[in-house]
Amino acid sequence: MPVKTKRIAKRATATPSRESFRMAAIDVGSNSLHMIIAQQDEDGSVTTLWRMKEMVGLGRMSFPSRRLSAPAMDAAIATLGRFQQAAQRRQCEKIVAVATSAVREAENGGDFLERIRRELGMNIRVVSAREEARLIYLGVRHEVDLRSSPNFIVDIGGGSVEFIVADRQRAAMLESRKLGAARMTAKFVHSDPISKADLKTLKRQYDKELNPICKTVQALRPVRAIGTSGTLQSVAALCHNLGGAHDDDESRVITHAALSKLLSKLIDSTSKQRAMMPGLDDQRKDQILAGVLLIHQLFDKLELTEMQMCGSALREGILLDYLARHVPELSIRRQVPDPRRRSVLDLARRCDWHETHSMQVAKLCLSLFDQTRELHQLGKTERELIEYGAMLHDIGWHISSKGHHKHSMYLVLHGNLKNFDGEEVRIIANIARYHRGTPPESDHADFMTLSEKAKKVVLVGAGLLRIADGLDRSHSSVVESLRLIIKKQKVEIRLRTRSDAELEIWGARRKLDMFIDFFKRTPAFKEIG
Repeated sequence: MPVKTKRIAKRATATPSRESFRMAAIDVGSNSLHMIIAQQDEDGSVTTLWRMKEMVGLGRMSFPSRRLSAPAMDAAIATLGRFQQAAQRRQCEKIVAVATSAVREAENGGDFLERIRRELGMNIRVVSAREEARLIYLGVRHEVDLRSSPNFIVDIGGGSVEFIVADRQRAAMLESRKLGAARMTAKFVHSDPISKADLKTLKRQYDKELNPICKTVQALRPVRAIGTSGTLQSVAALCHNLGGAHDDDESRVITHAALSKLLSKLIDSTSKQRAMMPGLDDQRKDQILAGVLLIHQLFDKLELTEMQMCGSALREGILLDYLARHVPELSIRRQVPDPRRRSVLDLARRCDWHETHSMQVAKLCLSLFDQTRELHQLGKTERELIEYGAMLHDIGWHISSKGHHKHSMYLVLHGNLKNFDGEEVRIIANIARYHRGTPPESDHADFMTLSEKAKKVVLVGAGLLRIADGLDRSHSSVVESLRLIIKKQKVEIRLRTRSDAELEIWGARRKLDMFIDFFKRTPAFKEIG
């Protein structure tokens, strides 16, 4: 399902509306770590709110050694910790992170991921080369109208380069090669400035790898070239500062003339001289030549005159892919804006609940609650918890029909209900548990450990729930509404029904014990039509 987009917006740290969904996407790359925070609003559109980036150089030493260095891992984990804190401050509900070639190829990549899980509680998904290209395509398509004609898209990372040919509908080519700027520099550049021998070897390697790729690209007849990634953004900035680039529709464009001029300058430069070039990150000063040479080769082989820059890439693709795969879940957010209710419904659906019966029981339970308020004197929050206990009372059937009330309690306690504190979850679980079976007893630890106030909520909630559950004994929603007439020693419950309710009244009469014990009144049922 396509995701609507808005222009990138900078906003102050604000509370998202209840209908909005805010998440962070993190790209653990070979050169840098990126995080984007975005919000999907009620109309389904996505707005980018914040970006963060740190040049960690995780893969700088890993490509020759195939091992992530301890200092690089320490720096990356510290950065991820800062990203995580920033996402939490900005009230992100989800953080999705992926790692690419540096982690994918490292012998100790698994150790690195385990440290992140252990120290930050964050799960990093390592994506394949082809999946990385697909996510980059999604990110580019998010920002650039690819139209119906094929476009050539290139992303130069530290470890790999992704080659894509695609239109707005699909990608005809998704390829990745181990030609990243950090990798190629580590493998082929051993002099400063680069020697003629190193330059010749690097060019020969590019020829070998790029010739078959470029033949495939040319066969697909792309009408435009688009570049993305930090390396290409740096190249664009350098070209611009040399006076050979121009702004076009708010996107920087690399021209062949400007690129050739930059390449000549870099070939003769030292690392110290490159460090002084405006527009170049210090961490890229040693690998920028390899990146520029690769781009120049692509320009020559594909006969390009210019390449348009795109600010969206892998991290935007991560975000958009997640949103597309969770459309049903996120549509529920718009239907059910309250996060607590949404969490309860999510648990209920995961447990294959009988929705019609559960919602009918909850409706009758709340009607009983509202009409006995002068007796129990509980408030709005307690009403909400009793409703959720009623909605979840039968989810234990998901495990087994035998003792399902106890299974319901277990599922609520371990169902990862969000936006509730611990005692609130235990109240909901106990209400569900006591919708049938024996009332609370002194050896029922899950009940006895509750506070006195919480015990009262459970006793009231379960007492009402038992009657409401009995009044839908047939699971046919026979009872349309009920009205209570409260007297000194009894409560008359008048039922408006759509058909005969003998089975429902029979079911309710069998479950009056907790109501009578708490309210000190005996219910009597009367069917009024």
